[in-house]
Amino acid sequence: MLSKLPWKKIRSEFLFFACILAVLLTFRTTAYGMYFIPSESMLPTLAVGDRILVNKFAYGYSRHSVPFSIGPEIATPTGRLFGRLPAHGDLVVFKHPDSRETLIKRVIGLPGDTIELREGRLFLNDAEAPRVLDDLFRYREHHGGVASVAAFSETLPGGREHEIYERGDNYRGDDFGPAVIPANHLFVMGDNRDNSIDSRFPYPGVGFLPVENLVGRADLLMFSLNRQREEEDLKKLKRQRSFMAPLQ
Repeated sequence: MLSKLPWKKIRSEFLFFACILAVLLTFRTTAYGMYFIPSESMLPTLAVGDRILVNKFAYGYSRHSVPFSIGPEIATPTGRLFGRLPAHGDLVVFKHPDSRETLIKRVIGLPGDTIELREGRLFLNDAEAPRVLDDLFRYREHHGGVASVAAFSETLPGGREHEIYERGDNYRGDDFGPAVIPANHLFVMGDNRDNSIDSRFPYPGVGFLPVENLVGRADLLMFSLNRQREEEDLKKLKRQRSFMAPLQ
């Protein structure tokens, strides 16, 4: 009788921790996940070192909702269960269609939209997206170089406004289309327009993004480990809040 007690205790503790793991996995799959930002493609909205909270039920569920994309394929036209489309301007986390790398970009175009870029100016369904020049400056990049950019406020359909950086209007990717976004696909771009590999480019770019590959919507900047020092003639990235700040 005494020899059986250790095994019962081990079994009980194993089941306890297995239940905790199952609950955490279910929460991370169906509710929220936390991700970190490793690149500058989403400046000035997100910087290297930011930790974001991602709403995983905003667009329904697909196999990519499960860590490592190991979920089952869902037999619907979108590859999603309870699927809903993002809105123009949403910040979406997704799996790259080829590499399965986890990325974040902004939704610029929805299925059926006609999208075009002319010398950096965005056109959606033949209407130019308004943009207003806010500032001209240089800043220290994460890898150590110095970038000269123009900061614009850009407005998407529905009145969604966000800030973008442009190094110029004749860079690779500043001319695209016109092209009609296929059914069940999205067109996504980084806010740091001339430092982003996105839907404007074939592999290693994203191309048109299948909605099946969406992981969720980035809703909250939890906190940031990004640190910049003051330097003469260089602008330091400043945000009104870098802790529990809603993302736009």
